[in-house]
Amino acid sequence: MTDDEARDELYASMPEAYAAAFLRFYVDGELDESPVLPTVGEVLGRPARDFAGWAAAHAGAFTE
Repeated sequence: MTDDEARDELYASMPEAYAAAFLRFYVDGELDESPVLPTVGEVLGRPARDFAGWAAAHAGAFTE
């Protein structure tokens, strides 16, 4: 797949902002170092979980 074909496929299959960020990271080597915001904690009234905590809590949903 050429770069142009890959770009076209990405833009056709996901929102433009995500496709652009994907390309900036994988093609240009640019990493978005946006700050982590407290929004989840403010909305939920408790600290946000990290992925490992969420995965451990929901591990049973992924077993046969």
